[in-house]
Amino acid sequence: MAQLLQNICNLAPFVVMIILLTAAVGGFWLAIDLKKRSSDARYPLSDRLFLKRNANRLRKMQLH
Repeated sequence: MAQLLQNICNLAPFVVMIILLTAAVGGFWLAIDLKKRSSDARYPLSDRLFLKRNANRLRKMQLH
């Protein structure tokens, strides 16, 4: 039991470093992806929200 606990304590820093590196890479990927996506958008956010709201209204009108 003591040897198992010692092995876990020896491996814990490596596991924590792997988790931190994975989180950092994921954060960089997310930032790059969001930047790429926002540059691809043709309309500003206010226009997209306006179009979305009107699309919802049209769908409601078509259902009734």
